[in-house]
Amino acid sequence: MPDKLIIWDFDGVLADSEHLWVENWTDTLQKLYNFRLTPAQQKQYLEGKADKTKIELLARDFPQLKPEEKFWQILHQNENRLIAAELQLTENVEKILDDKTFAQCVATGATLEKHNKKTEKLGLNKYFTPNNTFTAYMVANGKPAPDIFLYAAEKMGFLPQDCLIIEDSLAGIKAAKAAGIPVIAYIGATGHNTAEYAEACRAAGAFAVSSKMTDVHQLIKKHFGISCTK
Repeated sequence: MPDKLIIWDFDGVLADSEHLWVENWTDTLQKLYNFRLTPAQQKQYLEGKADKTKIELLARDFPQLKPEEKFWQILHQNENRLIAAELQLTENVEKILDDKTFAQCVATGATLEKHNKKTEKLGLNKYFTPNNTFTAYMVANGKPAPDIFLYAAEKMGFLPQDCLIIEDSLAGIKAAKAAGIPVIAYIGATGHNTAEYAEACRAAGAFAVSSKMTDVHQLIKKHFGISCTK
């Protein structure tokens, strides 16, 4: 029985998908409400956050913005199209998922319905079942609050010090730090593989940064003290 646990974020880590959802929100808000978010605001309000958190943050700072049923219909229609046509699995991530020297689970900001569509499309449902899948809708607060990571660790039967998180967003890295769980920043996704973003990840609390899953695999083993020959 493994005595260490990997907690995966999904979008931007297991799949190069975070930019798809940010663009979808940005475009839908602009088309329906003529509401424009700058690139900096997209990172602030949208990136790495659950839909419920996005709405909470936008409502706090832009009370005039009140998305209605039509917004959600269009948003979800676009999501389904993007999942079918553009969702891609991160290269070499399955080599880590196949590693049985540590336990693994996923902690995602997506709804369970959306998560299941993504895992089915990518063939990841063989790795992630209801027993090791946790969403922001199972806890009170989404990232950057630590709730989802602490919940995942507890449900999987691990203490925070025996866990390691793989994240791509600053909100997720801050959530990991707040949970007291070490975090590796994966920056191989679209728009993240820059020196500036790598530095921002370190400043947010990541102890290591990598743009390649082969390197992430070695960092995991080194952190857990697992021989690279295993």
